Amino acid sequence: MVSKQKIRRKLAQADFTDDVMFELVMSQLEICRKFLKAVLPKLDFTKIKVVDQSHLKTDYLSKAGRLDIHCTDAYGNQFDIELQMTNEHNVAQRAKYYHALMTNHMLTAGENYQNLKETYVIFLCPFNPLITEQQRAVGHYQMISEEGDYLNDGTHTLILNASGDWEGVSDELKGIFQLVLRQPASFGQLGAQIMDKIDEIKHSKTGGRKYMELTGAFWQDARNEGRKEGKKAGIKIGERKGTDETIIKLIPDLVALTNDRQAVIKILMNKMNLSQEQAESYYKRAMVAEAKNV
Repeated sequence: MVSKQKIRRKLAQADFTDDVMFELVMSQLEICRKFLKAVLPKLDFTKIKVVDQSHLKTDYLSKAGRLDIHCTDAYGNQFDIELQMTNEHNVAQRAKYYHALMTNHMLTAGENYQNLKETYVIFLCPFNPLITEQQRAVGHYQMISEEGDYLNDGTHTLILNASGDWEGVSDELKGIFQLVLRQPASFGQLGAQIMDKIDEIKHSKTGGRKYMELTGAFWQDARNEGRKEGKKAGIKIGERKGTDETIIKLIPDLVALTNDRQAVIKILMNKMNLSQEQAESYYKRAMVAEAKNV
């Protein structure tokens, strides 16, 4: 169990790029609306609803899907906003999965497929997650044929690259990019509003309590996912490469949560039934992999 003292230290250091703080801030209705309007100015966000959710699942054996910010507009279209601070080289695959999660519960039995609404997956990154030299700050991707015809299946993936070329980008979005790059927001009004909200959360009992609750939930989700992956493999952790990768992918989340190497080692030993030597080995491998991905 992560101590309250460590979570408080994490809260004191948290900025917009902190996963938990990002969720707390972006789930604020007005901030979420203004962000979506800055990204998709042609759409109507007069009425939106931030969906109170922690998981979207299809069945017990499927991978748990956790959307950072999930919301809908007045027309039933769905939006997922994802903060991606490290390049895991899987944005396209993640987008495919998140679209599937959002459409999975849109139709009831016997309902016409034409009733499916539009889905938008928005990645907010401090880097270009695609294997391309294209450095535009905003990329909007849809299904298209080799001949250039749009399929019009209603899926939209947007990649916001804060380190890309800001030419033509609105001031509101520039302010967001500054926060993603861990800079003070000097463009537009939304970035400054977000900074004020972060300060408010840090200095209010209610905000602090919500931060601690969400942090505990994030850690529990990561731990459960690791356990489930091990069960799906039908083996003890450490016996096969696939399960090794599960632990290695889990460690950066634990590091971000505790900011304490020894705490992560103890969690791996206690919760994953590893020896200290095994836990330290996994930790070293995870840190090497993380450094390569940055």
